This record gives sequence, structure tokens and C-alpha cells, in this order.
Amino acid sequence: MDNSHDASTRILRAVVLGAGSQGAVHASALAGCAGVEIVAVADPSEQAARELAARHGAVARRDAAESLDADRPDIVSICTPPAVHADLTRRAIASGARAVHVEKPIALTYGDALDMRDRARAAGAQLTVNHQRRLDPLHRAVAAEVADGAIGDVITASGYCANLFDWGSHTVDLLRLHLGDPAAEWVLAQIDVAARKRVYGALTETSSVVRIRFAGDREAVVVTGRDDGPLHPRGSAGIVVNGTGGRIEVFGRIARVLADGRPVREIVGDDGGAPSIGGADPEIVHATALAVADLVDALRRSRPAVLDIENGLRAAEIVFAAYESSVRRGRVDLPLGIRDNPLQRGLDDGIWTPVDEIVATY
Repeated sequence: MDNSHDASTRILRAVVLGAGSQGAVHASALAGCAGVEIVAVADPSEQAARELAARHGAVARRDAAESLDADRPDIVSICTPPAVHADLTRRAIASGARAVHVEKPIALTYGDALDMRDRARAAGAQLTVNHQRRLDPLHRAVAAEVADGAIGDVITASGYCANLFDWGSHTVDLLRLHLGDPAAEWVLAQIDVAARKRVYGALTETSSVVRIRFAGDREAVVVTGRDDGPLHPRGSAGIVVNGTGGRIEVFGRIARVLADGRPVREIVGDDGGAPSIGGADPEIVHATALAVADLVDALRRSRPAVLDIENGLRAAEIVFAAYESSVRRGRVDLPLGIRDNPLQRGLDDGIWTPVDEIVATY
């Protein structure tokens, strides 16, 4: 029998598009999966592509499309700036890739994100978004505590981070995880664009307050911005889950379980002994390795991956709905009916008048 097209038995060919920090993290994760061979790394920087490819015995290429055509990968990791995520995903699916793993944010518009999902479905390909914190041992432990009733019945949750579009996609995804992955019903938000701020080339707000109503009478609030203060406990990104019998606070690598306002116990994060790669924290390296191992196993077993595109889309929908709410100055009911990027539209229409330019990584 010819098993050359059977993903459950043969060696899977992988390419990494983007040789920056996250490209190095993805490549390390793929290299750690049995039965996966990294055959090429592509990056416009010839030196970056060559250095990362050499670490994994792969071919270095400058052009992503060339790699997809020449290397015929089964698995594609897209670690490029978000502006080209949609185009590269379409090209990867058209080239015959069976699994495409995309860094967040998934795309610059909600319509592109939906189109990526639809093309993957039509081709029978697996599409995943690297919300790797969903597989982080610390957050898995917190989700288990919440599900086991450690803080009673969950009522609300809050998230704190630098911006919605990039970092906030993780925050929204984790809020959904800790609330039991309910469907979002509506979003009400106020967005400020005091500066034309771009994170990895993608436009973001400078600060925001977002209220999210979920099915089952659960609510969450997300606060974004880079200023420390009372709305950013301990000046750090994090999650707080409130229940009828207490709350759990997750900031940094420690989760604290509290009852009646008093600490009951702490859960310390586990990086699995992973090294720092490309400047990424060991926890990110470890969680990405878990995410990639899961998607490879999902491909081999023909099952949905934990980071399946549907989870990524639910987070993206909330983020784009928050921007749309600020543009409309009102509540946005879901499912979301727009396909563009309301933040860019609002800026183009003069709703915000930024007075500065910020180029940042968070």
C-alpha cells in the first residue's frame, strides 16, 4: 500500500515562514516533534533565514512563495508580520499544506480571518492560531481549579494587557478559557488612539476599556494600555477570575487562589525546563512546543487541534467588535456583521486624531 499521502504514518515536511524570534520558537517546537522534518526556512533577510535553517539542517530561502512551491510542505508555520498572514495562509493551503499554524493576530481584518477559515475548511486543511497560552501549564491548572469549583460559581473575569489587537488576543482567549469557553453575545467598548501605534506593523489602540457579555450570564472586562495604575494590578498583564466563593489572580508566573479576600494557595508556573529562544521567555517556548505537538498529533489523528481556528476566530471577533463598538459609540451584538478593520476605518474617518507615532513590540 502507498502511504505517501497518509499523515498518520509518514514523515511530515515542515517549513517556517519568518526567521525572527517567533520563527525560532516555532522551529524549535517542530524539531521536537517525532516524525517531523523542517525542510526549509524562508525570510526576506537572507542572513536570518540562513542562520535559522542551519540550526535545523534545512534549506534557506528568501521568498515564502518559492518555498511553498518548491518544498511542498505538509505543515507551515507562519511567523511573519500580521500584514501578510492572510496571503501566506491562502498560498500555503493552495500549495497543498495539510496544517497551517499562524501567529497571532490572525489577520488585519475580520473578513480575512473568516476567509482563511473558509479556505482551510474547503481544502480539508487544519488551520490553527498560536494562542499558546491556552496550553500553558499555569493557565491549564487555573482552568482546572475554576472548573472544579475552587472559587464557587464563576461570575465575572477581567484581563489586563498592553493592547487589544496583539497581546489582547491572548487575553481574550484566556478569559474565554477560564469562563468555560462560552459564546460571546455582545461587546461594548471605548477605545483611545492618542498615537498612531503599530505593533509588529499592525495598528493598535493606545488604551481601551472593553465589556464582554457571554452566554450563561457571565461577563468580562478587558483594560488595555501601557500605564501602570489601579486598573493594572501590579503593573502587569494578567487575568482575574471572580466567583461566588473567591477569586483567582494570575499575574506573571504565579496564580493566587483567594477566599474571603485572603490567600489560600499559590500555583507556580512550569516552563518544562525550556530555554529562552530568540529572546522569548522559557514559558512561551514551552507552551508553543506543547501547542505544536498537539497540532501535529491532531493532524495525524484527524481530530481538531486545541488551537483550532474556531477558537482563534472567537477571540478575533471580540477584538474587532470592540473596535466597531467604539466607532459606533454603542453596543455591538454578535455575530459580528462587518468584515473590515473598524480601528483602521475609524482612524481613516477622523474619529481619532492621534498626535504621535509609536512603533512597538507590545
